[in-house]
Amino acid sequence: MEVADDIQPELKPAAAVRLAAVQALFQIEQSGDDVGKIAMQFIAHRLPENADADLFESLVKGTAAAMPVLDQQIGEALKSGWTVQRLDPTLRAILRCGLFELSHRTHEPARLLLDHYVDLAGSFFPDKETAFANAVLDRLARDIRPGQLNA
Repeated sequence: MEVADDIQPELKPAAAVRLAAVQALFQIEQSGDDVGKIAMQFIAHRLPENADADLFESLVKGTAAAMPVLDQQIGEALKSGWTVQRLDPTLRAILRCGLFELSHRTHEPARLLLDHYVDLAGSFFPDKETAFANAVLDRLARDIRPGQLNA
């Protein structure tokens, strides 16, 4: 069901880019379509005019290219008995994109990125899954950027 433009919430540009990136990653995984093709469709038709298309493309293409490494890192952060493939596909896309950004956009504060991706998880899931995303991303952020979350 489409949300009418007049009732759709206005997102800040960075939040809109991250949401679109997660949606694109979900679509890529579900459809198996080409990463570049999906990215261009989103840029042409789904990103708001004020969104940073370069950031969007970097997140989508970078996350997709790094997926095997990201999945290994996420898998290591999960509790015993859990695998990345067992996760909900939307949650998987959020964790992958969040981890990619934590790893590759080091000029952004870790706390800020963590908060953005936990908020994004909260827009899709109830408290339990949102807390799960927070715990996994927090653990990964502490490994990738030691000391940045202690302040």
